[in-house]
Order: sequence, then C-alpha cells, then structure tokens
Amino acid sequence: MGVMADVETYGISDERIDLGSGVTLPTSWHARVSGEQDVPGTITVRVEWDAALGRSAVAFAALERDGEGVDITGQVLREVRTHWIMAMSALEVVTVDVVAAEDGDHDRISAGEFLSRMQAQEDRDRQDSLADAVGVYRVATALSYPPLKLVADTLNVSQSTATRLMSRARDTGLAPEVRIQEPRRAPAIDPYNLRKPFDPSGPHYGPSHPGGPSIGR
Repeated sequence: MGVMADVETYGISDERIDLGSGVTLPTSWHARVSGEQDVPGTITVRVEWDAALGRSAVAFAALERDGEGVDITGQVLREVRTHWIMAMSALEVVTVDVVAAEDGDHDRISAGEFLSRMQAQEDRDRQDSLADAVGVYRVATALSYPPLKLVADTLNVSQSTATRLMSRARDTGLAPEVRIQEPRRAPAIDPYNLRKPFDPSGPHYGPSHPGGPSIGR
C-alpha cells in the first residue's frame, strides 16, 4: 500500500473483556477509514469479542462509495483490509492498567503505548521479566498477533527465551491460558512496523526510542 490511511474508532462498548495483567478490551467497537489506496470510499467495520475464537473478530464490514461515477467492484473489495483496520484500531482501544511511578496509583494506557514502554525498559530481574512477558502475551492475544513473537520482540529476547518464560508462567499458574505453539493465523500488522504487513521470515526492527477471560464493566 502507499500512504497509510488513518483509522477512526467509535461506538466503543463500555463492557470490557478482562484478559488479566491489567489488559482489557471492549466487547465491541467500530472503526472506519477512508483514503485507502485503490479503495474509492469509506470502509466501516464492527469488531466483536468472539468467545469461541478467544479473540476479537470482524463481525461486519461495509464499503460506501465516495460518490457518483464510482462502482464498487469485486476488484475494489479485494483491496479492503478489514483485519488491518481491526488490528490498527485495537492498538488504541485495547488498554493496560499500569502502576504510576509517581504515586503508585494505576494509569490506563493504550496497548500501543504499553508495548513502547515495555520495549524501552531495561535491566529486568527474573520476576519482572516473567510478569512483563505475561502482560505482553495477553496484549498480543487482544491484538490477534502471535504472542510468543511479540514477547520476544518487546522484551528484546530470543524466541527460545520467550518460550521458556511463557512455559514457566503457564506451569506456575501465572498464565494458565498460554499456548506454546503459535497460532497459524496471519496477523494483519506488526506493531513495531505498522506501515508494512507482518512478515514472519523478515528481520525485526523495534522502535529507536521509548515510545480464561472474564467480562466486566
């Protein structure tokens, strides 16, 4: 794609899914985008939590043409990136409650900001590494992104180290939902390379500077 279009979120449900580690996401939300290359119209999607899948999923998608003289053809529809829109909007609506350094209270930040903070942090001890790995793993679940890869990329460790951390978290009961084998679904985005689709065989370039579930209110 050319210029990356902006994604607008709205209609965000007040009811949220609690994944643990302070990670929550709405049970549903809407997102829309216009200005996508080769898509002459506005794309709207509704995202809903799917308990059977254990993650969010696109429940509805629509494309409204810009005006007269535009025909929505099959070729145009093939250019509509519904899961990219879902993933981009999830970086905003998925939130993490973190302890504020100043007063010990909790701040609620977006998943995107949380990942940036985690990626910039250094000198973790063993317990901090385990807790941070679990938090990142749960954010990855909310983003529909391969969790072990995101743990490795965010904590700046190898994939084998990320696997060992999450195996320990599962075996000690800290994160019993952990699956060591990565899901086969292809993610729509790489959180650290938003302008490019995820390439599991390509090199990873992190940012150069800091930057089961329950239902509840």
